[in-house]
Amino acid sequence: MNTGDSDSQDPNEETDAASSIGGWMIVMLWVIVLGVGFYAAQSWLDKRDERRHGVVVNNDGALGLLLTSDIFGQYTVKGNANGQEAFFLIDTGASGISIPEAVANRLGLRRGRPFEVNTANGTTTVYATNLDTLSIGPLSKRDVRAHINPSMDGEVSLLGMSFLRHFELVHRADELKISAP
Repeated sequence: MNTGDSDSQDPNEETDAASSIGGWMIVMLWVIVLGVGFYAAQSWLDKRDERRHGVVVNNDGALGLLLTSDIFGQYTVKGNANGQEAFFLIDTGASGISIPEAVANRLGLRRGRPFEVNTANGTTTVYATNLDTLSIGPLSKRDVRAHINPSMDGEVSLLGMSFLRHFELVHRADELKISAP
């Protein structure tokens, strides 16, 4: 029976509103849980990366760098190129240093003469460049040849023998020690 009273609310509308608010609260709870989980995982990964390398002192007192391989057997290291932070993958099979174009732009490197290189993905054109300074840990060199590779993505450069040949490399199990000769 309809009394025409417009002030009374339908009980179903109150239940729908409560369900809607409850649903959004569950969604927000999951967003918070996932956010905290992501933050914790990233913190763990960052700390794990910090443990993968350290400075060592040789018998003669010279400083070196001790790297531990990642789960893929690769050695990565944070370094410095032209006064800016840079990330490198150690590649003893590469003759030079290959820098992704985005990293080269960030470092302010200029393209030099183009030339062809053979990579794991085939032949590609790269551009000669030069780094004023390059260092990983306590090891550094000035005036290091490199090349800009427009075909490379990401923030990780390949650190090849044009830099590494100046140092002694000792590989044992999952560790690589790089030190002054």
